[in-house]
Amino acid sequence: MRSPWPLALALLVLVAAVPGAAGAQSAADLADQLTRLRGEVEELSEQLTTQKADARNELQALARQQAELQGELDRERVRLEKLRAAVARKREQVDQTTQQGAALAPVFDAGLAAMRAHVERSLPFRRRERLAELDKLAAQRDSGVLSAPRALARLWGFVEDELRMTRENAMFQQTIELDGTERLADVVRVGMVMLFFRTLEGDVGHALLTADGWRFVRVDGAAGRKQVRGLFDSFKKQIRTGLFHLPNALPTTGPLPTTGQ
Repeated sequence: MRSPWPLALALLVLVAAVPGAAGAQSAADLADQLTRLRGEVEELSEQLTTQKADARNELQALARQQAELQGELDRERVRLEKLRAAVARKREQVDQTTQQGAALAPVFDAGLAAMRAHVERSLPFRRRERLAELDKLAAQRDSGVLSAPRALARLWGFVEDELRMTRENAMFQQTIELDGTERLADVVRVGMVMLFFRTLEGDVGHALLTADGWRFVRVDGAAGRKQVRGLFDSFKKQIRTGLFHLPNALPTTGPLPTTGQ
């Protein structure tokens, strides 16, 4: 019969060996956990460093934006001050212009009246259109569309046009009154001293100044009619300078009329 002691001894060694293995395994787990925790700490530390850098960069960017906005604000303040100064100068100019306009208004009114009287007494060349232009100028001044200085400048332009017509010979079309009837006619203006006409029906004549004002009359005599027709033929051919034999259509001496066609 085999003795039980060797078996008991083996069991004792096995039991003693089991707690040692469990302790070694627990130490290895702790080491792994410690390593993992160290890695997590390092990762968190890197994230914290990155976040700090991002926050610092963001703060720097915000600081730059703040500086730019402050600079823009300062520039806008300077611009606003300049605009205020410009508005003040414009208001001063407006006040000065208003004062000048008030001073020039009587000058314009007197000039307008003088030019209206001139047109009404002068050769009856497109008189309605010329008077209408003066009426328009007066209306624009009265409504405020034109200041007195600008209206006076426009009036001077009208005067220059009137002076220019005294130096020119030209052919136009206009409505004339002949024998109490309005007719469309070609007219040749010789400066502002003579005005000849030729109607669509072939009548020819000139403007005549009488004691009652200007009126249009036919030319008497075949020679006179031929001369007037020759004048129109030459103007149609663009021959506007040279020697022309014409009936006497110069106004007679005496007081100039204040009204007319």
